[in-house]
Amino acid sequence: MPAQLKLVKTLSHLREEQRHSDEIVIGSAGLTIARGAVTEIAGGASTGKTSLAMTLLAKLTQDGEICACVDSTGGFDPMTAHMAGVKLDNLLWIKCGSDIEKAFMSADYLVQAKGFGCVWLNLCGLSQDKLRMVPKTYWYRYRTRIKETPTVLLVTSTEAVTGSASHQSLVFSRENTTWSGSGRFKLLREFHLSMQSKGFFTPAVRTRIKMDYRDV
Repeated sequence: MPAQLKLVKTLSHLREEQRHSDEIVIGSAGLTIARGAVTEIAGGASTGKTSLAMTLLAKLTQDGEICACVDSTGGFDPMTAHMAGVKLDNLLWIKCGSDIEKAFMSADYLVQAKGFGCVWLNLCGLSQDKLRMVPKTYWYRYRTRIKETPTVLLVTSTEAVTGSASHQSLVFSRENTTWSGSGRFKLLREFHLSMQSKGFFTPAVRTRIKMDYRDV
């Protein structure tokens, strides 16, 4: 008999959900992420999207929750995740080979399962033209299927794609960058990041990342 995803929750599953809080606090970023909802992070390269995703996965997997990464374009690095504190034994890694249909189909199956702490749908690297063609109904379907579950659907992309289906939509950007040295040989010392809620007239939250170079 082929394995099937269960759409009806068992009593033990419901009890498991009840022990989770409704929100996940990411203290290092000053963020609170709601469970049972879609959270979107948009921004260019080196703006902190992946770092935040790793921080969330690390927190949940260390607490014993099972998470999943839908790796659309092969950008996930297990070594980097391990160094960030992600417990890889508690992480399902799905490689989609830049196939947008496989990425969204994988996310669909995962949100139906209803048992993951976080499903990270990483769309960075996919064509923005193709992403704009994805029907908005996909995002509303995801939102409906994880509602009242402990699952966080975290979507990362270069541009915002989820529209009003997301509970929280954040835009990350990089501001000032500080280098040391001169000529061709320079060291990156620090750069400043800005985080702002999309569509709301709220002040941006700014942080600074510093580099420390030491001889080992």
